[in-house]
Amino acid sequence: MRGELPPIAFLRAFSRAAETLSLKEAAADLNLSPSAVSRQIQSLEAHLGVTLFRRLNPGLEVTEEGLRYLETVNRVLGELRRAQDALAGPRSGPLRVSALESFTESWLVPHLSDFERAHPGIELQVEATLRYADFERDPVDVAIRFGTGPWAGLHSEPIVDLTYFPVCSPALGGSALREPADLRWHTIIHVSQTPDAWSEWLRQAGVPGLRPKRSVTYDHLSIALSAAESGHGVALSSDFLCAQRLATGRLRAPFEFRARSASTYHLVCRPEGLDDPRIVALRNWLVEALREAERLRPAQPRVRRNRLRGSAPLGSSRL
Repeated sequence: MRGELPPIAFLRAFSRAAETLSLKEAAADLNLSPSAVSRQIQSLEAHLGVTLFRRLNPGLEVTEEGLRYLETVNRVLGELRRAQDALAGPRSGPLRVSALESFTESWLVPHLSDFERAHPGIELQVEATLRYADFERDPVDVAIRFGTGPWAGLHSEPIVDLTYFPVCSPALGGSALREPADLRWHTIIHVSQTPDAWSEWLRQAGVPGLRPKRSVTYDHLSIALSAAESGHGVALSSDFLCAQRLATGRLRAPFEFRARSASTYHLVCRPEGLDDPRIVALRNWLVEALREAERLRPAQPRVRRNRLRGSAPLGSSRL
């Protein structure tokens, strides 16, 4: 047995478990049950005659032998995928897009019909996700990631200059929120993926160190916006992510000031993906569509900045 190579399924189970350090998450990625992933890893360990993981409660920890083996396994799986893509010949079939859930729900899906009209020959297969796609192992051609970039071994470029601002229910009357300092009397709503967004907005708005009446945090932007819409507090968003809610009056922007974000949405692909005309078409369409949405937004003057008495400036942070 030691002379035979293990099945690819065992290697993929090992790779995903090492990446997530969770049998449950690895199983979800592979469309298997946690017990099936566990059995595959145990079979791989028996085949190799080494222990790849230390089982913790909860979670996993990769052993030193496992880490050495993982480096080779990931490289081999990546090479196999690239070889398979090369054998496929001219690029055809769906363009597999992994996009963050907030971007997919709030902007991409409502505008997909525009892309389809412009490029009727390109079929998109979109996966909305909260995690970054792994280009070495996942069946993905292009991704939309949020951050500052770059990402090692990948081509990445920003597709929008992002500004953001508070939004709330129209039920919070104008007298309740006339200027940023009034936020001290309200609940502010955080999103866990962007924990520093509020502190940076307050700093740029001229009220660093402001302490709100209450804070609450949600995992997803869509939930945060729904909470704000229901009158449970004030959230942060950007024009293109909440345009429909603003246009229909479900949300309002109480202040005119928009803070500029150091992080933004990036198009990410393998370096060789730049030779794929489908990816180039998607990239060009995204840039132009987002630029047009920004152009159509009415110009907003900057709000007068007010500093809380006794407050001191905070250091810069990233959205």
